[in-house]
Amino acid sequence: MSTISKSEMLAAITESGERPFRLRFVKATGKNAGQIREAVCYYGAPNPKDRQAPTTGEQRRKPRTSHLESNTLPLTEFGKRTLLTPFISHIIYFNGKKVIH
Repeated sequence: MSTISKSEMLAAITESGERPFRLRFVKATGKNAGQIREAVCYYGAPNPKDRQAPTTGEQRRKPRTSHLESNTLPLTEFGKRTLLTPFISHIIYFNGKKVIH
C-alpha cells in the first residue's frame, strides 16, 4: 500500500484546482461521529461569502478563525455541492494513499 505524508496531502489538495479528489476520513461530530466516511471533493467552499461584513449599530462579530487554525479543510462535495469540513488530523486516505500523520 502506498503512503503520503500529511504535508504532501495538504499541498496536493490546495493545488488541486478544478480536479476532484477522494478522501476517506473519520467523522468527528454529529450523530455519525466515529464512523468512516468517503467523499469525492473539490478544495474550497461551495459559495464563499464575506461573512465578516460590518454589522449595523454597535453589534460586532467576534473575529473568525481560519480553517487551518481550526485544523479543518473547506471542501465542496462533488455532485452535492455541499460544504464538508473534515479535521485534517482525521483524514486517513487521500486518493487511495494512506496518510501518515
